[in-house]
Amino acid sequence: MSNEQELFKGAAQYYAKYRQKYTPEFFDYVSSYFNLDGKGRLLDLGCGTGQLAIPFAKHFEKVVGLDPEEGMLNEAEKEAEQAGIKNIKWVLRKAEEIGDDIGSFRLTTMGASFHWMKQAEVLQKVYNLTEKNGGVVIVYDSSGSIGWNEENMEQWKKVRRDTIKKFLGEKRRAGNSFYKEPEEDYEDLLDDSPFGGHEEWKHDYIRTWTLDTILGFLYSTSFAAPRLFGDKLGEFEKELKTELLKLEPNGIFKEQAHIEVLLARK
Repeated sequence: MSNEQELFKGAAQYYAKYRQKYTPEFFDYVSSYFNLDGKGRLLDLGCGTGQLAIPFAKHFEKVVGLDPEEGMLNEAEKEAEQAGIKNIKWVLRKAEEIGDDIGSFRLTTMGASFHWMKQAEVLQKVYNLTEKNGGVVIVYDSSGSIGWNEENMEQWKKVRRDTIKKFLGEKRRAGNSFYKEPEEDYEDLLDDSPFGGHEEWKHDYIRTWTLDTILGFLYSTSFAAPRLFGDKLGEFEKELKTELLKLEPNGIFKEQAHIEVLLARK
């Protein structure tokens, strides 16, 4: 991840407040799959404001949350303190920079972060730091996903996307640059990595949104952070709210969401 892109500049406070929490079913499944028992260490790469590190902390002796954005780590530290979690160390570093100095780990997690990394390189380094019978988890939650070029989605999500495009252009932003789709499927990357294979798990659920959470989530992203709108931010908010309320005057919006998890053992 390039700091020059400033992917999440000014977004950390929204990230902490409005990023949706992963479902209990996800944590239960991973805990069971790896027989987590409160021992060992967890490495959370691209940890953001702690959406994985904090809920997983009770399953490990120690946790290292690593992220290249200082603002994210500041918010993560606040979130952990409020939750009474004291076994997490927050580290300002890129995933590509991990090495023996941070020790070995029973499990490494990556949520909403792997696509920003040099993926094959990171998987090699993660493997080197993984204890025998440990592993890696890559999780994707579709909740709030923008579906930039898709049509098979809820109508309110189409309105949200089209309004963003009207104000920011047809090409999806990624901070100061533009988004680039990963060149390889994550499944293939895991199979070709030293882990040598993977397993998959999927969970469907319904997510409920309001006008405030829709806007707050957008402002937590690399493609619709407040600074990208400049002096048109107020105009964007007003238009999006108006168009959404035409669809649902009560201001409540439903989304059929799913969690996809890739797991690999050493």
